[in-house]
Amino acid sequence: MPGSTMRPAIFDPFGERLDLRSAQETGCAAARRRPVRTRRIIGAVLFWALAAGLITARGAFFDPSTAFGPDAPARVAASQAPVLR
Repeated sequence: MPGSTMRPAIFDPFGERLDLRSAQETGCAAARRRPVRTRRIIGAVLFWALAAGLITARGAFFDPSTAFGPDAPARVAASQAPVLR
């Protein structure tokens, strides 16, 4: 091809080949990629949405009679094996 020159292959420290072509040579694929900050914001929103959903579900389906109540110490004491001295 006239006007194109061969560039030597350049590798990163882990052995991966680096693509050093400019944005015009690679097309608009690089321009369509989301910036790192946008991905971090999306990740943080998804994390907190999941956390809020878990906390809401825990509150909605929590039954205090299963773990607490006036007879809880007696139930715990009855479920433990006797202590041999």
